[in-house]
Parts: sequence; structure tokens; C-alpha cells
Amino acid sequence: MKKIFSFLAAFAIATNVAASTGSDLLQRLEKLQAKGVMFGHQDDPVYGCSWKWDEGRSDVLETAGDYPAIMGFDLGGLELGWEKNLDGVPFDRMQKEIVAQHERGGIITISWHAYNPTNDENSWFQPAGNAVTSILPGGALQPKYDKWLDKVVAFLAACKDKEGNVVPVIFRPWHEMSGGWFWWGATACTSQEYRQLFQYTHKYMTEKGCDNIVWAFSPNLADKEDVEHYMQFYPGDEYVDLIGIDVYQFSADNKVYQDNLRRELDVVKAVGEKQKKLIALTETGYQNVPDPQWFTQTLLPVVKEYPISYVLLWRNAWDNPKENYVAAPGKPTVKDFKRFCKDKKVLMCKDIKKTR
Repeated sequence: MKKIFSFLAAFAIATNVAASTGSDLLQRLEKLQAKGVMFGHQDDPVYGCSWKWDEGRSDVLETAGDYPAIMGFDLGGLELGWEKNLDGVPFDRMQKEIVAQHERGGIITISWHAYNPTNDENSWFQPAGNAVTSILPGGALQPKYDKWLDKVVAFLAACKDKEGNVVPVIFRPWHEMSGGWFWWGATACTSQEYRQLFQYTHKYMTEKGCDNIVWAFSPNLADKEDVEHYMQFYPGDEYVDLIGIDVYQFSADNKVYQDNLRRELDVVKAVGEKQKKLIALTETGYQNVPDPQWFTQTLLPVVKEYPISYVLLWRNAWDNPKENYVAAPGKPTVKDFKRFCKDKKVLMCKDIKKTR
């Protein structure tokens, strides 16, 4: 990939680059949570099961008749100066879709599969040593990480609507930290080091004026989940606005998935009530959804039981049949997915447009 990220050059890194819209978005999320659960989909408008890069398309739109209320995007590769992210999405196209989703009344959530700072390998690469401590204050790679954060701040500052206002987003960095697969995860750093990483990221970006953010914290499915385990990596109330959990289905046994989901959401709900935070199902799904009634018979019954702000299903990858998590034209789940999206509890983009 070329390391050209041209539009960033137009935005100087300085304080007060972003409008104070994070708190406005948080208030909006609180209002919407009282109305229902927003449906979300990763990379929804940039590719689908059988297409890529077409403008104005969406597998959700073409099956359910509306865009998802929440669209997810990922910044992995931005920190290296690439023009496309780790899934091949051009950052200028991503910026355009973020603005479009905002202007149609939808909401954006952003994750960051940052590459390993020690060698610029992917997020799943864990060399000997501790990558996290190397980028914290006093670490040998802190200057490098600061430049990475400058790129993130510049990207967010570049996402402006027609009136010139910076688009507010839910930012979910350093997710699934309680697992062992990322260089910032439980097998690669201590819980204290992780908390310092999250806190430093928050402080640095806030000091640069990046206050258009609702900050999200989301561990992953654990073998034994309880409040103490969930809070192990929690960076603190002043650094977090919304908490969530990432739970996927890995077997044909729908009940196992539902049991896992309920166990995790019980904990998230308890923490949310205690810490006074909004809660969400920040990632979920079932690869290629082989069950034609999965959306209404497996996912929806559990989602309805909890006061969650949104549920985000992962992407429909045109180049990977396993990475298809939402119905698409020709799929056996289309009818069921339509019923899911029409349920009174489920909020799509048009359902939230007036709540701003």
C-alpha cells in the first residue's frame, strides 16, 4: 500500500480542532436507548457479500429497505500513513461515508486495529517484549505513538458536515483486551499497563481538542465472566462514556450462544448501572448465518431483554465468505432479517433521524 494520506495534510494538529459534540452525541444516545436498540453493521456502505466500492449501496439497505442506525469503520493502517485501511477501505472514502451517515441522521462507531508499534506488523502480532510499555510516557516508542495519535485526531477533524461541524463518533480503541490475540491484550501486557494505554490515548487526544468523541470500552467473551473480571482492565469513569462486550457465535448450537450472551450482558448491565454508563453489544454475529431464522429467533429475544444502546454486527466481506454476518440479496436469511429490522424494538436509520 502507498503511504499517501493526502487529505490529512490539510488539517493542522492543534488544540480545539474539533467541535464540542461528544457530549451532545452521548445525550442523544441516552434518548435513543429509551426508544429501542439501534442496529449497526461494520463497513456497511463500502462493500458487501457480492460487491465492493460501489457508492450508494448497502446489503442492509437492499434487504431491509433502510440503512443501519449505526455504521462501524476501522482505522487500522491510518497510523502508518496508508491510503487504505487493513480491509482495503480508502480513508478518503471512509471519511465521505462517515459524513454521509451523519447527515442522513445515523451514528458512527470507530474501532482501531492498530499495527504493532515495535515492527509495524498487524494487531495480532506479538513479539517478545511489551509493545504497550514502549509507547507509554517514557517508553522508547512514545514519540512514534504520539504521531499515530496525531493522525487519528486529524482524521476525525477532517470529518465535517456541510455546515463545517465536526461529526461526533463513538470511538472504541483497544477493544477485546481481555483476550490474548492482540498486542494490547491480556497475554501481552498487564491490566495496569492497559489502563495506562487507554488513559494516555484519551488524555492526548482530548488535549489536542478532539472532543467530538463518545469513548467506548469493550472486552470480549470470557470463559468465566463476573463484574470483577470485567472491571480488571477498566480505565476509569472519567475515561469511559459507554461500555460494551464483543460476543460471537462459533457453533451451530444457538442456545450456547444465547447463554453466553446473557451471561455477558448480565455483567455489562450490572456494571453499567453501578458506573452509570450506557451499555451496548459492541460486536456480535454468526459467520455466514447458516440458520435462516437466526436474527429473530436467536439474536432478537436476547437483545430485547437488556437496555442496550446498540448492537453491531460485523462485516459482509466480498472476499471472504466466512466474514458475512448480515443478510444480503439471495441469502436464505433475507425474510427473517427483514422481520428483525421491522421489529418495534429495533431502530434503523430512519427511526432515529428525528432524535438529534
